Order: sequence, then C-alpha cells, then structure tokens
Amino acid sequence: MRSRAEMSRYLLDYAYRAMVGHLDGMTLEEALYVPEGGYRSVLGTLKHAAGWSHVYRSYAFDPSPRHWNEITWPHGLRDTVVKSQEYVDDVISWFGLAHQEWMEALTGINDQQLFEMRPVHWGEEAPLYDIVVIIANHHVYHAGELNQILSIYRGEAWEEGEEVEENNVSTAGHRVIPPWKQQQ
Repeated sequence: MRSRAEMSRYLLDYAYRAMVGHLDGMTLEEALYVPEGGYRSVLGTLKHAAGWSHVYRSYAFDPSPRHWNEITWPHGLRDTVVKSQEYVDDVISWFGLAHQEWMEALTGINDQQLFEMRPVHWGEEAPLYDIVVIIANHHVYHAGELNQILSIYRGEAWEEGEEVEENNVSTAGHRVIPPWKQQQ
C-alpha cells in the first residue's frame, strides 16, 4: 500500500500527465486557437496553469516565495503570447520545469510533513497535502479545457459513439451530431 506521501506524488504526476498528454504533436495553429466567444487560447491556458504551478510550489517550499510578477516567465512576463513555435515549446518546457520542481520538492516528504501548514499566495496557510490537491486539480481542470478546445479545433467529436443526454435532448438510439459534422 502506498503512503500518503507517495500518493501525493502520484496524484500530482498523474494530473500533470493528463495536461501534457494533449500537447504532443500540437501545431502552432492549434496552440493559438481560441474558440468563438472564448478568451484564452490553448497556449494561454497552458501558460496560466504553468504559472500558478510555479507560484504554488514557490509558496509551499521557497524561503522567500515568489508571486506571479516575480516568477521567471519564458520570454519574460507579458500580456500577450509570442506567436511562434519556439515560444510554445518554451512554455511547454516551463510547465515541465514546474512539475519537475514539484516532484523534487515532494521527494523525501513524509506523511506527517504533508499536514504541516505552508503559506499560500493569498496570505493564508494550508496543509501541504491540500496545496498538492489544489494544484493537481488545477492541472486536471485545464486538461479538460485543452481536450475540449483542441477537439473543437480538430473537428473531433469526443463523445461520438456514446449514448448520453446532451442539451436536454436524449441521444439514446440516435446520438446528437456535433455542429461541425452536420450535413449542409
């Protein structure tokens, strides 16, 4: 049976892999895609998740925690993304660095230390275990966003073949055809 410390590392690693699983082979066009009516691109979502991962880890482990404006951003903190494959690759690597730093920081942590109070960026403290759960949940949440946004861009119906109710319309026996697959 795994210890809580081992489970914490597993949880965080699983959540990270859920996020990066959507990035393999992603094109620049896909990275820059923003759905109609949306605000954040795939790349923007990734940059957001990576940034908070760095902040939460810094607060949980660094003697002098660094907030949003103080962390080291790829190509510097900026209001807009750089529309280049190099920038996409750098943000993906930066997210990987945040994960690596988390995993290293959690190495050697025992079950008792998981319940020690650590600072969080909003000025309070929380048990380390709760902070790990928060950041893992954040990764999984945004992994779902990436899945949906990339599926829309690629014209894939991720629910195709499922018998589910959508938009209060039962699909039992007929399924709902996604708008991008409807015949003209």
